[in-house]
Amino acid sequence: MEPPCHRGEILRAPTVLFQITAIGRNYRALAESARSVLYWARHTPRQGFVPRLWLVVEPDGYAASPATYDALQAEGARVLVVPRRYATPLGTHGKARALQYATEVRQHEGLSTDRVWVYHQDEETCVGEDTFAGIAEFVRDGSKQVGVGIIVYPLDWNGSPSHVQEVTRSYDDFRVLDSMTGAGNSTAGFHGSHILARADVEDAVGWDTVGYAPAEDLTFEIRVRARFGSVFGVLKGFAYEKGAFSLRDQLRQRRRWMHGVLFALRRSSELPRSRRLSLGYSAVSWFSALPSIAVLALGVAFHFGPVLFVTGLFTGFVWISMVTAYLEGYRLHAPYLRRKVSWLRLVGAGLVGALIDALAPWYALATRPSLGDFIAKDRPGPAGAPAPAAAPRGGAWARAPVEARSSP
Repeated sequence: MEPPCHRGEILRAPTVLFQITAIGRNYRALAESARSVLYWARHTPRQGFVPRLWLVVEPDGYAASPATYDALQAEGARVLVVPRRYATPLGTHGKARALQYATEVRQHEGLSTDRVWVYHQDEETCVGEDTFAGIAEFVRDGSKQVGVGIIVYPLDWNGSPSHVQEVTRSYDDFRVLDSMTGAGNSTAGFHGSHILARADVEDAVGWDTVGYAPAEDLTFEIRVRARFGSVFGVLKGFAYEKGAFSLRDQLRQRRRWMHGVLFALRRSSELPRSRRLSLGYSAVSWFSALPSIAVLALGVAFHFGPVLFVTGLFTGFVWISMVTAYLEGYRLHAPYLRRKVSWLRLVGAGLVGALIDALAPWYALATRPSLGDFIAKDRPGPAGAPAPAAAPRGGAWARAPVEARSSP
């Protein structure tokens, strides 16, 4: 493992810890994300901060491909394997446990200061030159302590329903960005990746919760807002991720999000009443999607005019909103997609992906997420084989969507 940085060295200039926190079994995706950080750290001189890369993984993840992690360590990453017996004061599980472990390492090494920033990545979160530029500007400005931005999903994009549905999330980021950076954040929107937090702020609230928090990112955001107020700002530049490869994984992922909202409503004592009402409204709206589709279909099938008249008052607005999300989301992704599909296929995939999202909250009521949930994000490859030493060609991050960039 890379030895801890000397305190004097790391604190001379603002330092950004690019922290990939994951189970670690998707080691190919994680390696590509890590190498996107290492690549742009070496090819963006005069960025105004000292970049460091931490990989925080579980023992089972490291054991899945030790050669991959050893190679990344040799290339400049620091690998932190969460001790199997490590326990937080409140006994949290899942990703929050690993995140809390990282905060304790920073505190032990004297890195919980206003000169250190933590950029959070999931195992499939690649960065580009634009990401580095946005981080540099945010750190240099320093007026806000937590940065939130927009994620696009072009990596390994194949035009499947799950991948087509994912483009609407980027459009939704535009919709809720003003709310996320405002005083109260009336929406439920908050990512666990592509966020930049000042280390002293993050470590002051921590990630520890009683038991398993299905959406630890939402819990963290609520805590920061309760303690520090309106400290959220816009983080410029994109992060580049990938959607679920199957409808089953899409359903399980959305199930966890819904349980995260319900967890916050039931268990968060720091959630103000106004925000609790807005989160409840968001949950009810999501639950209402499937009954609305059923009522519309039954009304058409049985020629039930009164129902069609009432639902017709809202149908136009809902469909226009959904179509706009697909069109604008796809237009945002199009420059980064290596694979193009026909418009007919896009429409069909969009309808299927939207139906899965409508089913998800009801699936969440019938089942519970577990620590054993595993969503594959690796491209197919030999089991246990190390990830390629060089990042795959054609990754969105390698093209760096900054028009004025110089060639590396």
